[in-house]
Amino acid sequence: MHGMNDPRTIRHLLRLDLNLLKALDALFQARQITEAGRIIGLSQPAMSHALSRLRVAFGDPLFVRAAGGLVPTARCVALSAAVQHALSILQQAITAVEPFDATSSRRHFRIGMNDLVSTTILPQLVRRLRTAAPYVSLEAIHLPRATAPGHIGLPGLLDDGKIDLALGHIGIMPPRLRVQRFGEEAQVCILAQGHTAFRRGFDLQTFAALGHVKVSSFADRKGWIDDELELRGLRRHVAVVVPHFTAAALIVASTDLIATVPHGTAMTALVAGKLDILECPLPCRAHPIEVCWQQTRDDDPGLAWLRQMIGVTISDHLVQAE
Repeated sequence: MHGMNDPRTIRHLLRLDLNLLKALDALFQARQITEAGRIIGLSQPAMSHALSRLRVAFGDPLFVRAAGGLVPTARCVALSAAVQHALSILQQAITAVEPFDATSSRRHFRIGMNDLVSTTILPQLVRRLRTAAPYVSLEAIHLPRATAPGHIGLPGLLDDGKIDLALGHIGIMPPRLRVQRFGEEAQVCILAQGHTAFRRGFDLQTFAALGHVKVSSFADRKGWIDDELELRGLRRHVAVVVPHFTAAALIVASTDLIATVPHGTAMTALVAGKLDILECPLPCRAHPIEVCWQQTRDDDPGLAWLRQMIGVTISDHLVQAE
């Protein structure tokens, strides 16, 4: 930040047209010149001219043309995160915060979540909002793993405004994002009803000897179960790898396989009446339930209300799971 006081830096900032930053943000979101112009109300020629000025201002091509549209350079990716953050702060500074009335608001919220949240917590949240905020609408956006190749991950979804907040197991995030933990639930084992494991006793040896359904976005990545078994000189056979907890439950219900899932998933799957739940014979890691949002939106009364509703819903969910 000390460099911001340098006279050359100050002169450069004073020469930079704020509208160019809006153009850069639109180009980064749309990856098409015509569509970016539509976002901020500029014609295609005007948008092309803005891109030319941006390239001169930052001494970088910023975008290169490809078959699918414009591809940002490394310099552009770094700039866009800072620009989006700066524009958000400016918008909040010049716009008066409007009060949020849940009973009459028609606001549309986009929440990033995985299948675990959408099948366990989301139905309860929707029921609560139908009473408290009948005109509010929700949109569930698939939440990819932050480290998945080719994905922008959770920070990028929040930075680009594609989601308002995220709900689930969040983990460690950059300082510009806030993470609030609302609770955690145990992980349990699920087996098809009448499984032979019940007849010979369910212990650690039986657990390790069974075929497993593993829930992961990366088939070759070791999980906590593998680490715990190795510490005890054991290994498991992973018969199937799936990216979703609900898929694991459905597979287990019709096979002789076993899966270890959060308790909420197990309870939801029990509705089908084809599963039994057992305590995991390993020291289980709790599955956190967290909410994540941008610090720059701390003063958004609508999001603050939604986080409160989510917190109450999660609390009820954990009570029901006990």
